[in-house]
Amino acid sequence: MTAAHDQVATVYAESLYELATKAGGATKASEVAAELEAIDSAIQAEPAFLEMLRSPMVDRDRRGEALRKVLSGRSSDLVLRTMLVMNRRGRAGEIASLASAYRAILDREEGRLHVTVFTPGEMLGGTLQQLVRDRIKATLGKEAVIEAKADPEMIGGIKLRIGDRLIDGSVATRLRRMRQSLLTQGNPEVRSQFERYVDEAS
Repeated sequence: MTAAHDQVATVYAESLYELATKAGGATKASEVAAELEAIDSAIQAEPAFLEMLRSPMVDRDRRGEALRKVLSGRSSDLVLRTMLVMNRRGRAGEIASLASAYRAILDREEGRLHVTVFTPGEMLGGTLQQLVRDRIKATLGKEAVIEAKADPEMIGGIKLRIGDRLIDGSVATRLRRMRQSLLTQGNPEVRSQFERYVDEAS
């Protein structure tokens, strides 16, 4: 799940995390994360229900009753109460943001870091995944949760997105940097040959 979360969702998530931790420590906190993600998936699969939760035309009490019917027996009291509070404040349809914010808090507290790894199209192999995990553990002291994505525009190499930071180790980027270096420092003959190579490669 990759839904973005806003500051308001983070406030709800922080409160829910605190309550979950008080109720059952790290185990309960993890259970709530899984519960939120399961509820989000179920609601996203029902566009009409999601639209009803988001619609300002639907009475708040009616939305609350619908949430009780859907979540009672399927969710913990902590999650149900949080969703009802969000409903009273016009945010019943923001379960995806809540789930995302809660997961981010849980990962932060448990020392995990979400990393998106872009490759040129092939699946990210287990060896490379472990290398990325090891490097992040060594440099940042955190366990990496890897999400692999294909980028067909890449020639080779990998790119990492960690939070808002992009670490670009793709072949295309390295070639651009080499080209710029040669354009500013290399002799004319070498520059000409390199430019021709890059043009042909692209």
